[in-house]
Amino acid sequence: MRCWVYVDGFNLYNGAAKRTRCKWLNLLSLSQRLRPHDTIERVKYFTALVERRTDDPDQQKRQRVYWRALGTLNCVDRIEGRFSRWPKRLPLDASVKMLVALAKQGCNVVGIRPIMMEVLRSEEKGSDVNLATHLIHDAHQIHPGKTFEAAIVVSTDSDLAEAIRLVTQDVGKPVWVCKPNPKARTVHLERAATGVFDLKTAMLKSSLFPNILADARGSFSKPASW
Repeated sequence: MRCWVYVDGFNLYNGAAKRTRCKWLNLLSLSQRLRPHDTIERVKYFTALVERRTDDPDQQKRQRVYWRALGTLNCVDRIEGRFSRWPKRLPLDASVKMLVALAKQGCNVVGIRPIMMEVLRSEEKGSDVNLATHLIHDAHQIHPGKTFEAAIVVSTDSDLAEAIRLVTQDVGKPVWVCKPNPKARTVHLERAATGVFDLKTAMLKSSLFPNILADARGSFSKPASW
């Protein structure tokens, strides 16, 4: 079958690549291992440029090097979202735990509030919506070069369940969900998808780019810390 793969970049990174130290990941090679009997025609990678961090000033640089590596794969498309940051008041963790402990000891904590702190909340925006939109849009195309016979969604984000259900039930095309984090609960995805399976560490380790790559700009290397 002609298969397209939709990758939730940060879900894959946090659920598998970071945990296994397989960050230098060739998404086409991985996709071919996920469905070895299908033809992987296209891989869509949904991500966002991370924010600059004082504790890790090279994080953006490493990410851009990885994007450059993905750029050597003709069938991989990168669709970017964005990061949003805003101030928000949240309860201090130690304060909440103290109140819980006091309540368990029988103390009257009614009316006592935890200590609140104002923090900067940072969140990736757009990738889940972009993935769902592309999946549904592509599924409805008529021209063979613009659509798939089957799809894989690499994510455990339950917000994608309705988009997957529309494709499997209304369009009638199979969609499998690959779980980057095997421990994640995916009840809603399981109900919507054709099938759900775990991403094996062995597949990740077998799907890495060579340490040195080349493109039109010249040769470049995997980030040293990876």
